Amino acid sequence: MAEHQIAFRLPLPGLPRALFVGDYGLGRGQLLVEGTVVLDARPPEELARGLSGPLPGTEHQLELRAIDGEVRLLLDGHEVTPEDRLQAPTSRSAWIHGFVALGGSAFGFIASYLYVLRAEALGDPWSMRMAMHMAAWHLLLTLTLFPASVWGQRIGIRAVQAASAVFFAIHVGIALSNAAAVDVSEGAAIAILNAASGLAFLAAVVYGQRAHADMDPLGDREHRELAIFGQRAPNGS
Repeated sequence: MAEHQIAFRLPLPGLPRALFVGDYGLGRGQLLVEGTVVLDARPPEELARGLSGPLPGTEHQLELRAIDGEVRLLLDGHEVTPEDRLQAPTSRSAWIHGFVALGGSAFGFIASYLYVLRAEALGDPWSMRMAMHMAAWHLLLTLTLFPASVWGQRIGIRAVQAASAVFFAIHVGIALSNAAAVDVSEGAAIAILNAASGLAFLAAVVYGQRAHADMDPLGDREHRELAIFGQRAPNGS
């Protein structure tokens, strides 16, 4: 039968790692702390009923339960968050990443205004549609990319990188199409602003690697402690 594993980090000094190992039907299971078996549920009903025992070498009590098909670990009566659900505190690089992506939209907003000026100067309905299109997209990006980068954890940063890569390509194309425009003076300015927007989005793609690494809740000791103890620290820990 396939093996089911769930990892936990106990909110105690040294952040010991607890690992549940069992079957997917939760008919049996063991809890290992730093490789040592501390709880062992064999009869199918034992894990559903719950079992408890001391954490070796400490005064803390562990309790293992299976509730609605989900394995839950408690330390001194307080639930421990699984490793894959831990969240890192927002890093400085995540804030920077959000503002870089915001800069890409700022340049895009200015470019959309210049399209309005072009539409008025030439009586060109296409330029007005382009202005509205760009403004709407950049409003959407402003409302989504910045929050995703700052508060969306690592998955949010990856989403910002993906969107930024798309809009980098779009803005490079718009910049090139306007670079040769000689109809009105706004053509060169639109090209420059779209190029600047594209570069900002490219920077968001590249710098996102740093932000993504910094937002790993288990990446370094300081982040591990903030992420784990921030969830809940038991009395006496």
